[in-house]
Amino acid sequence: MGIVVIIIGLALSIGLHEFGHLIPAKLFGVRVPVWAIGFGPKLFSKKIGETGYSFRLIPLGGYITMIGMYPPDRKGKDSSRRFGRSIAAARGAHAEHMAEGDDGVRTLYSLPAWKRIIIMFGGPFVNLVIGLIVLTSVFSSVGTTAQTTRVAKVVECVAAMTQGECTSDSALTPAKIAGLEAGDKVAALDGKAVASYAEVQTQLQSKSGDVALTVERAGVPVVKILPAVWVTMPVTDPATGKSVSKRVRIIGVNFAVDRVALGFVESVGRAGEMVTGTFAMITEFPQQVYSAVQKTFMSEKRDPAGAVSIIGVAQASTKVDSLAYWFYLLGSLNIALFVFNMIPLPPLDGGHIAGGVYEYLKRGFFKLLRKKDPGPVDTALMAPIAQVMFVILFIVGILMAVSDLVNPITF
Repeated sequence: MGIVVIIIGLALSIGLHEFGHLIPAKLFGVRVPVWAIGFGPKLFSKKIGETGYSFRLIPLGGYITMIGMYPPDRKGKDSSRRFGRSIAAARGAHAEHMAEGDDGVRTLYSLPAWKRIIIMFGGPFVNLVIGLIVLTSVFSSVGTTAQTTRVAKVVECVAAMTQGECTSDSALTPAKIAGLEAGDKVAALDGKAVASYAEVQTQLQSKSGDVALTVERAGVPVVKILPAVWVTMPVTDPATGKSVSKRVRIIGVNFAVDRVALGFVESVGRAGEMVTGTFAMITEFPQQVYSAVQKTFMSEKRDPAGAVSIIGVAQASTKVDSLAYWFYLLGSLNIALFVFNMIPLPPLDGGHIAGGVYEYLKRGFFKLLRKKDPGPVDTALMAPIAQVMFVILFIVGILMAVSDLVNPITF
C-alpha cells in the first residue's frame, strides 16, 4: 500500500508540475502541443483544444512540449560552431508542431525574459507548494516524533553518555547525583517553566553553575539540584541531519520519545527548515552518490541520512504502515523535486531560469549604458551541456537505483 500511495502521489506531483509550466505558457500565448506523464508508448491520450494530454507506459517523469524553446539561427553560424549539430537539433526540436504564423509570436523564445522565467519556475513552484502544504498538514495534525520532557531512563555514569561503559570508578551523571527517577517530568529550570525538550536544552546550555531542576513526580513538584557536567559527544545537526561532535552540558537521562502535534506556525517553520536543509543536502549530493556506490561495492552499511533513488523512497514507504508517514515521504519528495529542478544547469528548469535571468540582466545593463538592445540570449548554445547533464543524471540514477536494490538503507 505504501508503494501504491507513493506511485500515485508521484504521478500527481509530476502532472501538477507540468501544469505549473502549462498554465502560464498558455496564458502568455505559447503553443503547447503536448502534455504527458511518463515516457514511451501512450496508455491513454485525449486532445483538448490544441494540446494533446497523455499518460505513458514508463512512469519516470513527465514533460510538456512548448514550440520555439530556442531562437532560430538567424546568422547561420551553427554549421561552423563546435557541437553545431547538437545546437541545431535543439533549435529544431518540435518543429513539426509549428504552424503558419507561430514563428516569433507563439514561441517561447519570443516572450520577454520575465515571462519565460515565470513559465519555467511554474513547475518547481508547484512542487514547493505541494511539499509545504503536505508537510505542514502532517506536522500540525498527526505531528512528528520528538523527545519530550519525561525521563525514560536515568543513565548511571558520564562514560555511558559518551558511548562508553560504567566501571566502579566512573563519574556519576548529574541526574544520578541529583536523584532523578524514570517517570519524572521536567517542569522548570531555576524557576523558569519549560514545555518542550528543546526549551530544556536551550536553558540548560546557557547555564554554567548548579541548576535547580523542578520535576513532576506522581503529580507532585520536586526540586533537585543538578551539578554542571560538560562532555564532548555526538549530536544531530538540525540543518543537515548529520551527527557532529559538540561540547554540551548533560543531565544524564534518556528522555521519552512521543508523537507530538505541532502548532500551525511551528509546522510551517518545520516544513521551511526541510526546504533549506534539502538545498544544503544538494551541495553534498555528488559525495553522497560516491559514498552510496562505494559502500555498495564494499558491502558496507550505508548512511541512513544519505541520498536515495525513487526505489529507496518506495522501500522507505514499506517500513511504516502509516498514511501520515507516506504523506510525509510525498511531501519530502516534492521538496526534493523543487530543489533539484532549481539547479541552474540545463536541461533542468533552473538552467532555463538562469538563462532568462542572464538575458534580463544583460538587456537591462545595455539599456543603462544606452546601447542597442542585444536581443534574446541564445540559450540553444547550452544544448551540448544539457546533453552531457542528461547522460550524467541517467548514470547517477542507475547507480543509485542499483545501490538501493543491492544495498538498501536500513531504517
